[in-house]
Amino acid sequence: MSKKFTTAAEVPDKLKGFFRFAQGISYSDRADDESSPFQFAKTGPPTEKDLLPDEDFDSFIKSSLFKKKYEYDVAVIGGGPAGYTAALQAAKYGAKTVMFEREMLGGVTVGGGAILNLAKILSNKNSINTHLTANLARLMRSYHIRVEVGEASLNTAHEIVCCGKVYSVSKVILCGGTMPVRPDISGSDNPGVWTLADATKATEAPTRLMILGGGAQGCEIAAVFAEAGSNVMLVEPDRLLPGMDAQLAEAVKESLINAGVKIYAGVSLKEIIDKDGSLFVITEKGGVLCDKLLFASKKALDKSPLGNLEDSIKIIGDAIVVNEYMETSVSGIYAAGDCTGFCSQTHAARRMGEVAAANAMGKQKIIDLRAVPVTVFTMPGAASVGLSEEDALEIYGDDVVVGSSLLSENVRAMLTGKTDGFVKVLAGRKHGEIFGVHIYGEDAVEMIAEPAALMRMEVTIHEVCSDILHAHPTYAEALVDACADALGKGVGE
Repeated sequence: MSKKFTTAAEVPDKLKGFFRFAQGISYSDRADDESSPFQFAKTGPPTEKDLLPDEDFDSFIKSSLFKKKYEYDVAVIGGGPAGYTAALQAAKYGAKTVMFEREMLGGVTVGGGAILNLAKILSNKNSINTHLTANLARLMRSYHIRVEVGEASLNTAHEIVCCGKVYSVSKVILCGGTMPVRPDISGSDNPGVWTLADATKATEAPTRLMILGGGAQGCEIAAVFAEAGSNVMLVEPDRLLPGMDAQLAEAVKESLINAGVKIYAGVSLKEIIDKDGSLFVITEKGGVLCDKLLFASKKALDKSPLGNLEDSIKIIGDAIVVNEYMETSVSGIYAAGDCTGFCSQTHAARRMGEVAAANAMGKQKIIDLRAVPVTVFTMPGAASVGLSEEDALEIYGDDVVVGSSLLSENVRAMLTGKTDGFVKVLAGRKHGEIFGVHIYGEDAVEMIAEPAALMRMEVTIHEVCSDILHAHPTYAEALVDACADALGKGVGE
């Protein structure tokens, strides 16, 4: 049977109506490779001589049916959000499961990536890390999941090598994620140059910090260290939050500037020079002296888990190619999380892990990431789901209406004094379907859950305004006001 695979580089991320995660990549169930010992002869029903004698049948049952071919049903390489979720899901389905992790159970999210979003706890994040990791370890034990610490790689499709030991496994789920990459710039190997992993392990704020990369993580870390007392300069070759709505990105930019972050867009780095223990960073617009330089812009696929199968498992760019069942080009080997190149959000990685585990256990579950909320934990925060205004207009043109609501007009925001922000809704002029929602302000990262659910369920702005009750006074009412604003601009019934 032929099967078609896809990767983030190939998938059209916009189709008429809603985000479509995959297109035309289904395939039929495989027939078992091994023939059954109880097959009818092609010439007709079995005769007495075709049947196994009782003693032969008993021997077959004992030696074949009740003997496990593999030591483990499911093996997961990588203990980050995708990995530990996949392991837990497989165990819930009854699989004998083993998980391999070379550093910290929970990955970068538990290890500080998400915790750094809260500047107030920068000083005590290590104790929080320990607590979260211990809880996760207890959860693994409660489901009888064996956790092996060490570098694991594929020897064959059914063998994993870790610390000199070979593990026999039926199905494999690759969740190795990505690794930070230092750009090809002279001086990038200087000890004062940080990767994202170095930043999340920081115990104190450097006096002068330059960050290269204005994506979500770059903006979050800039906000954290600015709050912690660093003089922060954020440099981005393109614009801040290049994958998000331009209005939302501009709002985040203003908040960072108000927090004291100096932002330079459209600037590239040329060279890094050690100058008396500090870093002298040369850009196309001049030189800057700093104590630490953080590269927050580039990550690459970690190929180490692929081992001997690196040339067999299809890869495009820095992503492992998977189909809608999260299966790779090698039968029985699945992949989930950052290594697939689809989405770097933790919640998306966990969903991918769930789907991969389900299918590794013989289910037929298709991944659906049509409405993934994207969050930026700055102060205030930003959140988005669906198409940006620029993309919606490019695809639908005059069929798009934009409705908005300012938090300065929201009663809850007035009561709390947190009135900086807005909600923007992009909808179809003819039917009122929701193409995208963008929120900036207090509680934005919490508010985005509702529009993400509405989009997934294909609820229209008509229904938001007429059929769904929102408590008063709440920030969530701003979404209703934005939908009402869109309806007032000529949306048909």
